[in-house]
Amino acid sequence: MEKKTWIKRPSLHTARSHPATAVYQDKIYLFGGGGPAFRSLNTTEIFDPKTNQWSFGKEMPTLRSGAAAVTVNEKIYVMGGGFKKPDGKFQFYDLVEIYDPKNDLWEKGPSLLQPHDYPAFALLNEEIYIIGGHHPKATEGGPQTDPGFAFSEKLNFNRGKWEEIASLNYPRFALSAGVLDQKIVAFGGVACSAKGFSEYDVIEIYDPEKNKWFTEKNFALPWPAAAQGGMTFKNGIYLFGGYSTEGIHTRSAFFHPQERDWNILPSLDEPRAAVTPVVIRNEVFLAGGWARDGRTPLQTVTSLQLPF
Repeated sequence: MEKKTWIKRPSLHTARSHPATAVYQDKIYLFGGGGPAFRSLNTTEIFDPKTNQWSFGKEMPTLRSGAAAVTVNEKIYVMGGGFKKPDGKFQFYDLVEIYDPKNDLWEKGPSLLQPHDYPAFALLNEEIYIIGGHHPKATEGGPQTDPGFAFSEKLNFNRGKWEEIASLNYPRFALSAGVLDQKIVAFGGVACSAKGFSEYDVIEIYDPEKNKWFTEKNFALPWPAAAQGGMTFKNGIYLFGGYSTEGIHTRSAFFHPQERDWNILPSLDEPRAAVTPVVIRNEVFLAGGWARDGRTPLQTVTSLQLPF
């Protein structure tokens, strides 16, 4: 494998963790997130790799972090998330706001069936899936007591509304999802269970034809992970940073679909978690996130040419 290294890119205007991040016409769109003291943000930043510069778009109508962003039919859907109130408690959202990047405008979309803060998300057959997240009632005790959420749903564009699908077998938040072989894979994440508060190495697979989640023998992450930069691309799984047993780290890995095994990738240039990776022309970008201490939002941006 050719040796690749991470490249520093121009920093964000505002340091933030848990931003919603998407790509439209080879530009990165980054929405909201948690700023210093995890103060909820609503700013929109746009990165153009051709000019190597960040600019601003129209602010989201709602201050929030931990939302999911998916590009469909010339629009970017920003879904769920949460807001940190002045008393330190959280409000979790079922709202959907739709951004029109051509006209720099926002409109309201169909509300989720349940609030989802820091869920996984995927796009399969022109349907958006929202998977798990923080439990809707876990707004006061913090993540250490959060049992996680198993509820999952999809947006049926023909009907213009959300529909419940099978729940996860492992309730969790701070997980990732993507598509492999026309099925959804949901991987990593964390929750408080009878065994305590711990990260998962589990990969659940969703079959949309059977409406069922299942696992496969010897198909798991190379280490327990949560709040990782996780994605699928070209039918493989990528894993960047996140929390593991030793805290927030720099490790990265790729699951090779032909070899059915994990390959170690170049380590990140700094520990990073609570970030969503996006790809432009075979180059993955990580913008913002949490630093090693799990409290300080990052302003830095880094990218890597993918080896596969």
